[in-house]
Parts: sequence; structure tokens; C-alpha cells
Amino acid sequence: MKRRHFIKNALLMSSAFLPALGCQSGTAKNKKKIKVVLIGVDGANWPTLDPLIERGKLPFWEKLKEESAWAYLKTFKPTKSSVVWTSIATGKRMEKHGILDFTYFDRNNIEVPFSNAERREPTIWQILDDYNKKCIVINWFVSHPPDNINGIMISDNFRRVSVRPPEKSNDYIDSVHPTIYFHKLLKLAQRDYRVVFKEKGIPDYPKIYTELHPGRDFRKVPIMKTFHSLAVQDNFVSTISKELFRTKDFDLFATYIRMPDLVQHFSARMFDDQYIEELSTALKNKTLTKEKHDEAILKIAEIIEPAYRFAEDLLQTLMSYKKYQDAYFIICSDHGFMLYPGGYNHYNLPDEYGPPDGILLIKGPGVMPGLLPDACVYDIVPTILNIFDLPVGKNMDGKVLTKAVRLNQRLKYNVYKLDKRGKKKRSKKVDEETLKELKSIGYIQ
Repeated sequence: MKRRHFIKNALLMSSAFLPALGCQSGTAKNKKKIKVVLIGVDGANWPTLDPLIERGKLPFWEKLKEESAWAYLKTFKPTKSSVVWTSIATGKRMEKHGILDFTYFDRNNIEVPFSNAERREPTIWQILDDYNKKCIVINWFVSHPPDNINGIMISDNFRRVSVRPPEKSNDYIDSVHPTIYFHKLLKLAQRDYRVVFKEKGIPDYPKIYTELHPGRDFRKVPIMKTFHSLAVQDNFVSTISKELFRTKDFDLFATYIRMPDLVQHFSARMFDDQYIEELSTALKNKTLTKEKHDEAILKIAEIIEPAYRFAEDLLQTLMSYKKYQDAYFIICSDHGFMLYPGGYNHYNLPDEYGPPDGILLIKGPGVMPGLLPDACVYDIVPTILNIFDLPVGKNMDGKVLTKAVRLNQRLKYNVYKLDKRGKKKRSKKVDEETLKELKSIGYIQ
């Protein structure tokens, strides 16, 4: 165990024997076997998942929901991925962890993207690393440069190697820790989007858009203009996740994909012009009936169904291994989407609209299936710590979801601080690529 935590953990270990021995004897043998799998699915939401589940379109999602504790996951404004996913990873508000937006202006008044170098609070994998837990982290939002953990960390910059010329691959070698995995994982890249679309059942949305709206240039539609590239990257992340999950040991496995979010951002543009005009007019005039609202949401759900099936493929693969049948699986999203007078979105919403809920599913030993009435993005890290029977952070803004995960152990608390020693510096080249991607997606101007 790392030196800075030796005394702290020695005290915790000694205090662990104070409760009745009966509470300890049933769990002591199983502590080393505890494994937690955290899967982030950007933009997933029940209003679009449920209609597809009810129609039998997503059988594994349906089975998973039936067997899990699930919730409408409360989130916060601004519902920007960089901000919320960092809160999910730290259990803290953005004012504490320091990632406040997609970008900020530096001392020279130059716009730069927030990176892992600016984060001020420890993540769940850094906390677990201090307790000698092995973590594998893949593509988490704002994770470059990667953390120096005693495990494997694939930052969110590595996925871009799948859409860059092979001869420039080594430019991304610092996006993986330890670097020994760089070339091993690079071999898994499938660079041809047509192959990816065929294998994963992903429609060529740009082509469909052009056929639906003759004469219009899909390259003027945010996200759609780079969808081929983004789909290749997300497929690469999914492939990496499956490979490392299958071949490497871990205590915590965390991965993140964003396909549902990407497709939802342009989904409302996939209607014919007349329907778009009627829907927009009803929204602006506040005359949209519940029936018409539900009809529009169902149409959107049908458009993004392939994105949910893409996520379903990853979930089903990871959860199919018998050796992980007693693992805790936590599936979550950072936000949902909503119809409002400005369109179908999740950020830049008027003040009178609250942030749209994401999803949460928890499956594992002792988990009680059914609806959780109260869960928010800050609750995930405290709950994971409690599963490992480790202290919850005193200054975390979430709570342990004891109604979902019922464990025979008392809660303990500690203060966790970020160890900045050996923290890697940001890269100007990575910043430039990140800004370019954020602009192409439409997240920034």
C-alpha cells in the first residue's frame, strides 16, 4: 500500500474488528473476489429506451432492467459530458473537481479544452489504487493525459488513433498507461466505417439524411458530418473493452461509449420536412399534446434504436462471462434528452426546464431489483466504495445507495485528496485535436 495511506489504513483495519464478529465472518472470505464493472452510456434515457423495450426491440436491455435496481438518474446543469462524467467519477460537484465546461480560456486568452491535468479531485480508480485495487479504465471523458495507476488506463485520446493514418500512430503512444498496451491494442482497430456499420448494424445516417433531404449537405449538420469517424472510434472503444475484460484481471473495470448521445443529437433532423415543421410549430406555440409528444419520442427512439443495440452488444458480451456472474455491474448515463421549443436536446435549455434524467442500473449480489426512487450522478462513487467495504469520502456530494445494494457492513468515512505527484502535463497537439472534435460535434463554436 502506498506510503501516504499506511497509517490511515492501519487504523481502519484495526477499527474494522470493533463490530460484532458475526458481521465480519460472512464477508471476509469474499472481499478479494469483489469486482465492480462501471459502464457509461452517454445520453441513454428511459423515455426512448422504454418504448423500444415494450416493443421487444431490445431484449437484453429488458432482461437487465428486470434483474436490476434501476433509476431515473438525477443530473445537473450544465449537462455537458466533460462536467458530468467527471462528477460521476469523483462523486463531487463541478465546483470541487474543477472541470467546469468543455473549454476555458488560459492566461493568454486562448481557448483550450479541459483535460485530466485540470481535475482537482481524485477519481474512484485513483482512490481504489491507493488501496491496492487493480483498475482498468477505458475512454472515460476527460481522462487524457492518463493517470499513473497500478492497472491499465486507456485515455479518451487513444480512440482517435483508429481514424488517423497508421504511420502517425506513435503520436498517440502517451495516451495509454502503461505504454506496453499501446501497440497490442492498436492492432484491434477497424478503420473502415463501412465494415463497422455492417458488423454492428449501424445505418449510414449521413446517406439516409441526404436521401431524405435532397440537395442538402449533411456536412452542415453537427455530429453527422463526422459521424463515420465517430462511429469508428466508438467501435474501437467497444472492441478494446471486450478484449481487456476478457484477458485481464481487475477489481474495477470502467468503460465509456457515446453512440446513443451522438445519434440523438441529430435524430430530430431525420424526419421529413413537413413533420419537422409541424412539431416545431407545436413546441413553440406550446400546443403539443401528450399524444403527439409521445409519438415524436417514439419516432426518435426508432431512429436511435441501432445505437442502443450497439450498447446492448457491449453489455451482453461483458455480462456473459460466467467468471463474472457475481460481479457488480453498474450502467449509467450522464443525462437524457427532452423536447422543448428549441428542439430536442439536453443542454442550453431554458431556466424553466430542469436537466433531463439519465439512467442507472445496478446488478449484483444482494442487489434488490426494482425502481430506486432517489439516485443522482454523485451517488455512484460512494456506492462503489461501500461495495468494496471502503470508507466513503466525507466531502463527496453523493450518498451510498443502500436501498439498491444491501450489504451487512457499517459505513465508514474518510477524506480523499488528489495526489499531484507525477501528474502528467497536457499536450498542445492533443488540445488542438480535442478542440477540432468539439467544434465538429457542435459542442463549441
